[in-house]
Amino acid sequence: MKKLLFTWLLAAAVTGASAQESAKTIKIRVLLSLNGASRVGMNTVKQMLAQYQKAYPSVDTAVWKRIAGYYNEKDLANLLVPIYERYFSEKDVDGMIAFYKSEAGKKMVEMMPHITAESQAAGKVWGEDIAAKIRKDIEGALK
Repeated sequence: MKKLLFTWLLAAAVTGASAQESAKTIKIRVLLSLNGASRVGMNTVKQMLAQYQKAYPSVDTAVWKRIAGYYNEKDLANLLVPIYERYFSEKDVDGMIAFYKSEAGKKMVEMMPHITAESQAAGKVWGEDIAAKIRKDIEGALK
């Protein structure tokens, strides 16, 4: 079943891809669907939009719906493909696809939002601690 799904995804990517897309480009699109990179980007944009909605509660719902239409996962993937093409060979992409199809890769995708959120929170605390130390040192030097 999993093999069939992967074959279907690859076939859909080939069918939907422009005639100018190389095998490597098509594989990168498959990789992006497996590793969740474009989904993570979309979630980030959605979180940002939610913050704007909180900051501007009087803005009409229709406006927020229109704004939400400014971005989509396909456009983001189109931005990511050339970046992946620059940094990874087709062999690299094949290896990453194999990894993200493995149990460890699937777990990585599943856990990454939690790891990212916790890492950001830890980094914020760490950064605030360093900033406090810097302020203290600067204030001491200015006395």
